[in-house]
Amino acid sequence: MAARLANYRLIGRWGYEGAIYAPKSDRSLRSEWQRDFTREESSQLEEMAATARESGLEFGVGLSPLQIWKDWSRENRARLRSKLISLHDRGCRVLSLLFDDMRGDLPQLASFQGEIVAFVRDHWPGHRVIVCPTYYSDDPILASIFGEPPTCYLEELSHRIAPDIDIFWTGPKVVSDAIGLDQIREVTSRMGRRPFLWDNYPVNDGARTSRYLFLKGVQGRGPLMSGQLAGYAANPMVQPHLSQIPLHALGGLARDPVNHCADAAFEDSVRACVSGRAAGAILAYVDDFCERGLDLLSEREKEPIADAFRKIGGPHASELVAWLANEYEFDPDCLTG
Repeated sequence: MAARLANYRLIGRWGYEGAIYAPKSDRSLRSEWQRDFTREESSQLEEMAATARESGLEFGVGLSPLQIWKDWSRENRARLRSKLISLHDRGCRVLSLLFDDMRGDLPQLASFQGEIVAFVRDHWPGHRVIVCPTYYSDDPILASIFGEPPTCYLEELSHRIAPDIDIFWTGPKVVSDAIGLDQIREVTSRMGRRPFLWDNYPVNDGARTSRYLFLKGVQGRGPLMSGQLAGYAANPMVQPHLSQIPLHALGGLARDPVNHCADAAFEDSVRACVSGRAAGAILAYVDDFCERGLDLLSEREKEPIADAFRKIGGPHASELVAWLANEYEFDPDCLTG
């Protein structure tokens, strides 16, 4: 939590407009969403909201009411209304209603979700709602994990959602290496509105991505800053301090997409976010972290790198040592917890 609050202060200085708190590990917003917040949970939400506000950020929360369309009873509607009021009372002004990471192979899925979104819009005391569909990309991996989507799911859901509500989209893939303007225009036509790009960069919480640290500046995102999107959100890595490097570079890209150079931005961001010797070591080993990853680094190679960062110390170095020791291994239960 201390690192999260520190990062809110940093991104506020880097030109970001908001922060959405939506960790899969917070059960009060997912599998246990129906219950009241504990005193500790309430205190943390209030502290995050206050820190975000002081940093010039809008504070948002991601609420995942798991499989609520299977029990859209009066009791569950009352629980949902109570949750919305509770979130607003604790300082949340942007609500991200998340239907991702849930089974979706139901013929009436879009209809059910559209009714839930309408209910939330009518009862949300804040000023903005953003919806993440169950199938937020045409990536076939979503169907393989959560079931085949209903025919024309995205089109129907978008039709049922009021035009003042944004819809998240991650590009042609869940983790998209490249996102072109033609792809943005195509999904804009399907949804009848500009997409809000939830860019899964530099996130590394998946089975494959957890083997890497995505520290370098992102490629091919400059054209995305040209008014074709309703918004742009970066999904940080599991490592909060190391995430500062790509988040700093993305802030520079948003401010000046025309003159942005990913390689130069990366080095500038390392030196802006990391002190002294640790910055030099990250620059020296970055290809091992970003390109080769844990599976191509032998134990003989990992140990001297880890030893070098142990001697340097500091939060960035500590996260690198832990990553090299495989302490951030992917947990598949995070998708359903």
